[in-house]
Amino acid sequence: MKFIAFNVREDEEKYFAQWEKETGNEVLRLPDMLDMSSVEKIEGFDGVLALQTGTYPDEMFTEFKKFGVKVFSIRNVGVDNINLDAAKKNGVVVTNVPAYSPNAIAEFSVTQLMQLLRNTTIFRNKVAKQDFRWAPYVGKELRSLTVGVVGTGRIGRAAIDIYRGFGAKVIAYDLYPNPELKNRGFMSIAMMNYFLKQM
Repeated sequence: MKFIAFNVREDEEKYFAQWEKETGNEVLRLPDMLDMSSVEKIEGFDGVLALQTGTYPDEMFTEFKKFGVKVFSIRNVGVDNINLDAAKKNGVVVTNVPAYSPNAIAEFSVTQLMQLLRNTTIFRNKVAKQDFRWAPYVGKELRSLTVGVVGTGRIGRAAIDIYRGFGAKVIAYDLYPNPELKNRGFMSIAMMNYFLKQM
């Protein structure tokens, strides 16, 4: 099969090349964004691959139908920037990435929090000026804090486990409470409302 990929970054090239080798499929890789000015490039291809945060206009799927393209695969998780009804009306199947690593995102949240607790930006600037005094910027220990997690899906649950590993007390809130977390004492609407008011 022949595919055309839009918004291809340099770091993605090796993965496309490996997939071509493993499957025997052909992928034309372009750095261009997919929009109405570039959509004619899909002619002659079986499927279209794209990654962008902007919206895909409904009339684009009319062009897909005109060129005989039946598969549109986006290399991101959500589909909120696509009118799925317009795609279906034009016989285009839309696929997306089922999930990114919840742990990677949860770990990034911990990284950001640790930088705040340890005043790393302040100390980096002080050290750059040859100022090695720590006072008055005393860091805080995560184990002495209460951490609020809003949303208890895959990412939220991974974050809870990481924060608990540091010894922090964790409270969580979700519009659709997770019964397992509630039974473990994490879900507290009253406490979370209090926490949010302090922000």
